[in-house]
Amino acid sequence: IMDIPPTSSKSSLPHTDKTANKPKPKTKGNPHKEGIFSPIVVAAGSVLGQEQLNQIRAKAISLHSDIIKSFVDTSDSELGKSVLKQLFNIVDVDGSGYLDKKEVGTALKLLGFKWLEEKHVEKIFERADLDENGEICLDEFVLEAPKTLRTNLIKLAKSNGGDMGLLV
Repeated sequence: IMDIPPTSSKSSLPHTDKTANKPKPKTKGNPHKEGIFSPIVVAAGSVLGQEQLNQIRAKAISLHSDIIKSFVDTSDSELGKSVLKQLFNIVDVDGSGYLDKKEVGTALKLLGFKWLEEKHVEKIFERADLDENGEICLDEFVLEAPKTLRTNLIKLAKSNGGDMGLLV
């Protein structure tokens, strides 16, 4: 014998749930992707608690950003100027002694700055091209490169940290 629940005498029509057609609210899951370090980060969050993990993570990101800034700030030293000159020569693929927009855009992509769109490369180029001749000479490059590197190396570090699962 089957147990059949009693039906209401009010209506012989099947009951419809008025909330069934409403879209379910999106859950606030972690937007960061899994990576090689995700299991360690999840375990650390379980042991330390999410708040303390976030404090440690914020401190590590701050220290790493400071290291990047300090590294870029060496651009004023003899070593820094030498490195920038070598970087300029690598980017100057046609050997003209000047960089055009295409060379700058290619170099930025090769550095891993994949978020930079054409309009961003254009602005960087315009900022660097102080004499507005459509080319960037070594002196202009040495002035602009540290600013661009400082900003984008920090973004790259955060992106890489996310790719490795450090932000889950």
